[in-house]
Amino acid sequence: MAKKRFSALRVVFNLVRNYFNNTSFHGFRFITQPGRHWTERLLWTVLCTLSWIGSGALILTSWEAFQNNAVSFVVETTYLHAETSFPSLSVCEEENLAPLYEAANQLFGESHDCNLDEILRELTYFKGSAYYMKEFCSTGELDCPKGGYSELVSKVRGTCESLLMSCSWQGKPIDCCKHFVRTETELGPCFTFGSLNERKLQKKGDPDWIETFGNRLKPLPSLRFEINGTVKVYLHSEADVPNLNTLTADILQPTTDLIKSFEITVTDIENPPEVKGLNIKQRNCRFADENNLQSADYYSYSACVVECRRLAQLEMCNCTSHFMPKSRPEEQCDLDGILCLNDHYGQLSVQKTKWGEKEGLVCDCLPGCADPEYNIISTASETISPESNLSVVEINLARYATERYKRNVVRGPLDLVVSMGSAAGLFVGASLLSFVEIFYFFIFRKYSETELRETPIKRKKNANPTIVDVKKDWRKLRPTYGALPNIQ
Repeated sequence: MAKKRFSALRVVFNLVRNYFNNTSFHGFRFITQPGRHWTERLLWTVLCTLSWIGSGALILTSWEAFQNNAVSFVVETTYLHAETSFPSLSVCEEENLAPLYEAANQLFGESHDCNLDEILRELTYFKGSAYYMKEFCSTGELDCPKGGYSELVSKVRGTCESLLMSCSWQGKPIDCCKHFVRTETELGPCFTFGSLNERKLQKKGDPDWIETFGNRLKPLPSLRFEINGTVKVYLHSEADVPNLNTLTADILQPTTDLIKSFEITVTDIENPPEVKGLNIKQRNCRFADENNLQSADYYSYSACVVECRRLAQLEMCNCTSHFMPKSRPEEQCDLDGILCLNDHYGQLSVQKTKWGEKEGLVCDCLPGCADPEYNIISTASETISPESNLSVVEINLARYATERYKRNVVRGPLDLVVSMGSAAGLFVGASLLSFVEIFYFFIFRKYSETELRETPIKRKKNANPTIVDVKKDWRKLRPTYGALPNIQ
């Protein structure tokens, strides 16, 4: 057993020595060449080890830079032919009391308890809290609706035709309900202009197609619409959706009997084609078509927050709000579920950072790669006839952008290959074929090199071999190497 083990170790040793003597990696052959002093072998062993450590360190640094610092942001001012996007708008109804009281009379009778009106209001415009439901429904004091809240919402909330009276784009009338597409949000049904869902329903070139991107060769875009009822107007990108955590600066509040004009500016983000070639972790953002959310058709930061809240609701209460987009009927909360959501209102309604100490929702959401920045720079109001009982909103682009952000790829796959190859070539003199040699020597060639299993020819020290000695030695190796060359 020991003899077989020694024979196997000798084969491995001869195989490694043969590789070191023939490899294209620099320095290895000086370690195993015959006739070298042990100090030379030690010196080259140390030098090769340090070279491989240095090469590995540079390669690891290049890999980490490729993974974590592949993209840089710059401000681009070549704006003459840049396309500026007009913001998408969502019109969401806000507690219209007249249809709510009418629906309450139909549901509960004309002589019902007035607290049922408040309960119906909480359900119809549910935003996470349900004070009256907890006060009167949990104790059984009132006969409250036990479920089917989506049907109640459809009886109270207004339709597009009832909310939007007239619309115009660039001063020309347009069909409101064809361009303000119904959108399911966690605030209830809203009607969105310029969304990706609208573009999906229409094709470019159709007579009703509205191009919301413009440049300095076109007039500044503007949108005007008349509203019948109490609403809030949300400014967002074409993939975003209104949500409970939308910033107040992005919410417009129309006022009855007033024309409110808003001048806005837009700062877009330009993404060259090579940006999409990077993985999501490298660029630290997602494009709209890279959707991994169940509650949205397209990815956006706001849709990710909604998905985060949906998962938290399921975890805490085993159900979701009846406003949650794309929720199945069996997932939607009944009375007990709504009361549970109310009990966890502080945890579900407020976002916080991972290191925050207050209670709130922690969502690991990436920004959208193409999400622009909108700023309202001025507002103006003008009174209209009080008899109309309407509110008018005008959204005007104040100017085309004079600058925009650009996401540049500073370390692409080719840069990674070049930096790794340079490090390997500088320290160990390696090429791609040098690494192929490893597989060749240790996998393919070891089965055909019979000399690795033979004992090396012993020679006397300081002896000069003669032609007779060479011929004798060659006869021993003849089965492997063939006939002896003609030696004079």
